[in-house]
Amino acid sequence: MLLETLDLRTKDVLIYSQNLFNFNDNFKIILKNERIKRPRRISYFDVCTYVKDPSPKNLIVYRLLTNVNSLDAYSTKYGYFIKINGKVELVYFDPIFAIKDLRHLRFDLNPSRFRFRIQQLGLTSLTKKESEANFAEVYSFDLKAVEAQSQNDKIFADAIFAFDDTFVEDEDEEKYVVENGKRNQATSIISADSRSKLIDTAKQISEDKSTQTPAFQSPTPPDLNRIQDLREEIIVLLKQALGIPEGSQFSDRSASAKKIEDLIQQQKYDEAKNSETSGQSVFDLFKTTNKSVELSERERKSIVLKFD
Repeated sequence: MLLETLDLRTKDVLIYSQNLFNFNDNFKIILKNERIKRPRRISYFDVCTYVKDPSPKNLIVYRLLTNVNSLDAYSTKYGYFIKINGKVELVYFDPIFAIKDLRHLRFDLNPSRFRFRIQQLGLTSLTKKESEANFAEVYSFDLKAVEAQSQNDKIFADAIFAFDDTFVEDEDEEKYVVENGKRNQATSIISADSRSKLIDTAKQISEDKSTQTPAFQSPTPPDLNRIQDLREEIIVLLKQALGIPEGSQFSDRSASAKKIEDLIQQQKYDEAKNSETSGQSVFDLFKTTNKSVELSERERKSIVLKFD
């Protein structure tokens, strides 16, 4: 996933994930207006708060489509409900979350006949006048098997900050120094152990090359009035499964974590003060002629996945 707030002036952030099934290390946040920008750890639960907040934003998430009729999204464990054009839809922050969720979504179908598609979904805010975010779809396309296995949305952050000399990849404030305008070399933020675990999990997926094209549909969401309670239930259950006491912070408190919390609290205030968007956004990356053509071709292509 990638989340980019817009028009918050001094409070804009960029959040990305790395397709790791890890609620603590998967998500990073960059405060875009810091003198020295760097990724900081942010928990899954704080990411949910950013997604739901009505502040204007661009968002890249993932949609699950299956050949199961009327698949009930109520049983989701790793999905998140958002509004797209005023309608509730189940989305995932990473392909790995969708794959892991299939064992929890309840349906009766022979595993050998089960087929699914995972789409990358580009969204942008429709309005700032509602109690929570409402998005419009900018693009969507099916992921290939190798993409579902290895997709890492850090690539968007890398592209956005490629020519920004104030950006450092090292998230540990104790491991860098800035002297005479120069900064140290960045270090990897994904461990080799994490990569190997992801690859092992994803080896089960392949593309279905048959000419049959079954009908696909997204899981059926619960009633709109039930969504907020269901979100809270899912978060409570996840915290219990992770052994996090109710009311406690997900990770160790630090100066940077406190800064992130303050940022969330001030978003609505900043939104009210500013009414026009400005600056470059992540979707500018798709506006060149070559990229637009490639995206259009991907949107027309259907890729069906299966478990081996």
